[in-house]
Formats: sequence, C-alpha cells, structure tokens
Amino acid sequence: MGKRDTNETWPMDELETVLVETLRKDQVFEALSPKRQHKMLLKVMKGSVKEFSKDLTDRAPKMLARRRKAQAGFEKRNLRRWREAFDLFETVWVCCEEIGRNFNQYFRPQSVQEQDFVFEAMTAVHARSLLVGEEMICLMKGGFPDAAISRWRTLHELTVVAVLLSQGDQDLALRYLAHADVQALKGLDAEAIAQDEDLRAIKARADLGLSRFGPELGKTYGWACALIGKKQPNFEDLEKKADKGEARYFYKFASQHIHSNHRAHDELLGMSESWDTMLLVGPSNSGMVGPLTLGAMSLAEVTALYINTRPSFDVGIFVAVLMKMAGRMNKLGVRLEKTTLKAARKKRGNDGKGD
Repeated sequence: MGKRDTNETWPMDELETVLVETLRKDQVFEALSPKRQHKMLLKVMKGSVKEFSKDLTDRAPKMLARRRKAQAGFEKRNLRRWREAFDLFETVWVCCEEIGRNFNQYFRPQSVQEQDFVFEAMTAVHARSLLVGEEMICLMKGGFPDAAISRWRTLHELTVVAVLLSQGDQDLALRYLAHADVQALKGLDAEAIAQDEDLRAIKARADLGLSRFGPELGKTYGWACALIGKKQPNFEDLEKKADKGEARYFYKFASQHIHSNHRAHDELLGMSESWDTMLLVGPSNSGMVGPLTLGAMSLAEVTALYINTRPSFDVGIFVAVLMKMAGRMNKLGVRLEKTTLKAARKKRGNDGKGD
C-alpha cells in the first residue's frame, strides 16, 4: 500500500473540507462565539446524519443485489471446482444422519427402559456432530475454509468425547449429562434463577448432580475429573486419554482462526494459493482439502462410535464402508486442488492463483 500524500483529501474528509470552506466565507458564523459555533456545527451534523442515512437506505437494495449476485457467481465457480469433494462430504453426512436417526429411533425405547445414559450421551454427541458437519458444508461452499476448519475443531472435540464415552461406563455418561446443567447456570445470579421456571428446573438437576458427584462437576471438564485423575483437566488431557493426540497439530492450527491473536495473511487457508500480498476479507476457493478431509473423517468416526454401542455384523459392515468413503477424501481433494489450479494457471497465463 502506497504512502498517502499529506495534502490529499481523504474521502471521509470531504464533507468537513466543504463545510470549513463554506463557514470561512460566512461572516455571520465567524462573528459567533465558539460555543454558538459548536452548537451550529452539531445541528448541521445531525441534519447530515439524517440525510446520509436516508441516502444509504435508498441505495442499499441495489448495492445488496450486486453483492449477492457476485457471491452467487463465486459459489457457482467454487462448486464447479470442488464438486466431487463436496458431493463426497455430503454423501458421508447423509449416511451418518440416516443411520444415526434410524439407530436412535429403534433403540431409544430400550435405552429409556434400561436407563442407558451412555446411549443418551452418545446420541446427543452424534446429533451435535451432524450439526457442526452441516455448518462446515455451508462454510466451504460459501468460500470460507478457515471458518470451516475452525468448526472442525469443535467436531474433533466431540470425537474425543465420543471415544471416552464409548469406552466409559454409565457413571461417566451420567456425569457428562449432568455437567451440562451445572455449566448452564454459570454467570447467573440466584435472583434470576428464582424468577425463571426453566432455570429452577435446571438448578434442581444441577444440585442433584453436584450432590452426587461433588463440586468438581463445576469445572470446565468436570465430568472427566475422575476419569483423568486430575482436579481440573483440560482438553489436551482428554485428547491423550482418548489416544487422539495425532490431531493436536491440526487442532492448534484450527484454534488460531477462533481467537484474536495476529495471523499473517499467508497463514490463512483461503490465501494458500495466492501470489499477491493482500488482506482476505471475503470468500476464497482455496484451502478446502484440510477441512474436507478432517471433517469427513471425524463425522464417520463419531457415527461409528455411536452405532457400535449396539454392535452387530451389519453395523461392522456399515462402519467399514463409511470409513472407506471418508478415507477417500484426502486423495480426492488433493487431486482436485492440483488439477484445477493447474488449469486455472494455464488459462490465466500464470498470472494468478485461486479464484
């Protein structure tokens, strides 16, 4: 970015410049006291705010129509580039959703009768995993790979929880379920809870959980204290216990997009194919391989863990097929990335990368 000439008028200075020049020629204004001048300027400012607000509101529909047309055009090109991979991801998602829905409907009456807390907890984890996966699909199609991989971060956390719950007993699952009620009340004062019927019900359940499992349930990962053997375990402790440490690098990478620490422009997935130095503020069709691969594998794994709570020959076959489908994603994504980028460079005469 070039250095601005100090004599050059910044676009947001134009009104002030015109106003100052006008008032300098106004002998009446010059004769006023500073206090009266200030009051007059405030009056002019209020009038300008009203006028500009109306102007922007009137012009907004056309501006938004142009913006949405441009976004639709981008999404069409983005889909054209990654269609095979997007199709595979959605196929994995649909398979996970359908088997999970049927599994829940079939075994729920039995789980309720048996008070199977593992089934209840795993059902909740699986449902939330599907929701996160759906969010990833929308973000990738919209051109936001960094946001998509940050959602995978949550999906990875759910995978770790699913591993621990599937290996644990009914007591651990009940701790996990009770922990949600305790956490839901954090930051709320007693008066607010007393005045809300739903909050009172949550408090009753939370108090029951705390009386049974102790104050450790109030910790961030309090449900896992006994399992990990620490008074205040963190997620890395859970990750190690679940033997999922191989994903730590990707987890830390995904975490960067969530927090406000500085990230260099070239560290973004959306800038992975750019030759130019720029600040990315919109969609990009680069960097999809990571979220596609990680997301598909995590969705498949959570589903496999869920339905394996009721193992059978058929379940084993379905899990094998599902994991094989998800396992194709990385190879497919890398191939699409290379071939489409090569074609784009050739078309543009090596002038650029990405969309």
